[in-house]
Parts: sequence; C-alpha cells; structure tokens
Amino acid sequence: MTLRPGLEILTKEPDRLAVGATSPNRYELNGHMTNTPGQQSSGIQNSKDGVAEPDSYREAMPTSSDLGDRSLIDVLSPTPTDDPTLFVGDPNPYGSMGIYGGHFLGQALAAGLATVDEAKLAHSFHAYFLNRGDPAVPIEYRVSMLRQSKGSEARSVAAWQNDTQVFQMMASFKRTEGGLEHQPQAPKVVSAEELVSARVARGEDKFPFPPVQNGWTEMEWASPTFLELTPGREAQLRVWMRVPEADALTSRDRQVVLAFLSDGPLMFNSVIPYGVAMKTIWATTLDHSVWFHRATNPAEWMLFDQRSTAAADGRGLNSGEIYDAAGQLIMSCTQESILRPIRDT
Repeated sequence: MTLRPGLEILTKEPDRLAVGATSPNRYELNGHMTNTPGQQSSGIQNSKDGVAEPDSYREAMPTSSDLGDRSLIDVLSPTPTDDPTLFVGDPNPYGSMGIYGGHFLGQALAAGLATVDEAKLAHSFHAYFLNRGDPAVPIEYRVSMLRQSKGSEARSVAAWQNDTQVFQMMASFKRTEGGLEHQPQAPKVVSAEELVSARVARGEDKFPFPPVQNGWTEMEWASPTFLELTPGREAQLRVWMRVPEADALTSRDRQVVLAFLSDGPLMFNSVIPYGVAMKTIWATTLDHSVWFHRATNPAEWMLFDQRSTAAADGRGLNSGEIYDAAGQLIMSCTQESILRPIRDT
C-alpha cells in the first residue's frame, strides 16, 4: 500500500471495536444528552460472542429526520431576515440528544460569516451551551459586531429559542496569509478504507454518531468506542470522518460543516478512565473552542485524534486535532464537560 506523506497508515487492524447500549432514561442539559443524576441506566447488552449490541443506543440515535431530503449545508445555513444581524435556523432532532451540539456550532458560525467581509474566513471560535435546545422550535441567531477592520473582524452570536438563550458563540475572522509553520506529527492509524472494509466483512452496521444522521457525514472508528470499558485504557479516541457533499462547497461552507463535525464524541474521552458514558458516568458539554489552521476539502477522509488531559472539580477537559489524510493539521479543538458518577438513589 502506498503511504501518503505525513500520515503513516498501519496495515494491521486494531482490536475489534465494540459498540454498546445506553439507557433511554435521559434528560438534556445545555443541549446535550445526559442520564438523570442518581439514576442507573440499563448498561451494555452483550451478545453471545462478547461484542456489545447497540440496539438501545441506535434507538436513541435515529438514522433519519424530517430534514433528511436537504443537504447538510442547507440545514446549517440559517435564513436571513430583514434585520441584517438576525438569522433563523431550522432545528433538527437527534433522538434523545435533543439538538446535537455541532448543529448549534455550524449554524452560529454560518450566521457570523454572513455578516463578515467575503474575503475573510473564521480562524477561531469559542462557544458555551447555556440551556436545553428544543428540537421543535426554530432557532434565532442574533449577531453583534464586536470588531470591524480591514484585516480582521469579530462577532458575538447568541442563539435563542422563544425567550430563552440556549447558546453563545464568539468568533474571529481574518484574511488568509502565508507564514511560519509547525505542527504535531499525525498519529499512525489504519486507513479509513481498510476499517470500513473490515467492519463490513464482520457484518457490523455503522456506529450511530449523531452527525451521520440522514447520510450527512460518514464516520468510522479508528479506536475502540467510548462505550467499551477496558481497565487501564487511555483516555483517547480516534475517528475518521468526512462530508461527501463537500466537494461542491465554498471555503466558508466547508468551515461550517467542519464546525458541525468538531463536537463529535469529544466529551467522551474524559469518561473512559472511570466507566461507561450514560451508564455509570454523567457527562454533558459546557463549552467548546476551535482553531482553524488550514483549509481542506472535508469530502476527503480526515482523522480526529482526541484525548482527555485532565479531570477535576466535576469537569473533564478534552482536546483533539483534525488532520487531513496527508497528515496536515486542519483544526485544533478543546471542550470542557461535566464529569460525575451516576449514583443509585
């Protein structure tokens, strides 16, 4: 097999990836799925060969929605109004998750970009999930101009449903330029194509990540899943991902779909040393930050290399890098999440 420069591809498949089930008894905090504190879920259902069955998890993560006949970028592009700083986005249900965090990230970034000089792209954003998102209520995005200059601009984007603010983003934009460069070495992993082929050969379905709903994205584990509990396992996840429609997208639209993907399974890294997410550990995202380093075509496979670097005070800190298949660093992401044991009452 030919190796592309920068990203070394292993030819040996990693240990068999397991998927699992979580309890349907959940409520939502800050727009993300959680278990009720003090409530134990039913846990992982094991099949006769020891591989976890994902039935309950799949029920909680539907594969389609009423917006399934629309493209991802169409769904993530809020509609302008007569007020140039006000946009209205369509919600979308993601099963028991309510509204997936990446849905807010993508729509809010699109709203901010719509108010910025066409020559500028986002270089970073920082977001807070403030209240429960209602998947049945349109989302108003209210943009405030924080900085306006020839070289850079900054925007604050507040998401409201009815009279409640549910989300807040601050984003900064600039013209692209050349300059000095350095980056971490991309990790050694099995290629996405080989992992897909191996999963299909085993007769396993795709893992029901929220972003893959309606076929909007494709994601494939390059590590064991966050539902697999292995003593001594490192707090680390890796996943390949791509957006098939991205070939036809503009540079701005590509940033929007990358923001949608950046939430992914990031918060679950901090859960891994302590138990199984939504079974023994209560987790929900508090805030999320992204830095864009280089442009890329998200229609090509990208590797999201993730880890948790700290846990304290009932919170976990998770970070990750997104690389293209050639090993170029595309984005850096950091996310803080609630991290608490679920105790029996």
